[in-house]
Amino acid sequence: MNRRNVLVGLGTIVAGGGAALGTGAFSTVTAERTVSVETAGDSDAFLALTAAEGAEDYVDTDGDTIEIDIGGDGDGINQDALTRFEELVEITNNGTNSVDISASIVESSDEADVLTLIEEFGEDNSLGGTESTTFGLAIELREAEVGSGTSYDEGDLTDDFDPTIEITAESTE
Repeated sequence: MNRRNVLVGLGTIVAGGGAALGTGAFSTVTAERTVSVETAGDSDAFLALTAAEGAEDYVDTDGDTIEIDIGGDGDGINQDALTRFEELVEITNNGTNSVDISASIVESSDEADVLTLIEEFGEDNSLGGTESTTFGLAIELREAEVGSGTSYDEGDLTDDFDPTIEITAESTE
């Protein structure tokens, strides 16, 4: 083998190795993309929240977000009693993916234990596309259950009682 063949052979190996290892190699890419996001009111969103049938007196749907107002046509709920509203809000999955639903009360005071959710979220808390479920509320004002020494021991809610309900839907797909 002569010297020229050895140099051509080594050159071919180096060029081939460089092409095999160096193709498409980069360390940084910056690319700008546009994102379009639209919002919808609670009744039209991917996770729709509406008044359950018969709960229209307690669930205000006039704005873009619903509000639950237990005052109703009377002056309020009974003192020193347990009051249950079985179905207040209907949750409908308007999306195409199945979702797991959960809800919790975000307490606004230390004594918001008087309020609990009544959940009817179905098997495994899962909602497929176009499926619906409901939740309600129980308000416990019986002195034996609430305990004395709280602002609710007289069975009366004060002005600082304004909890928020947080509803979460996580895609299962």
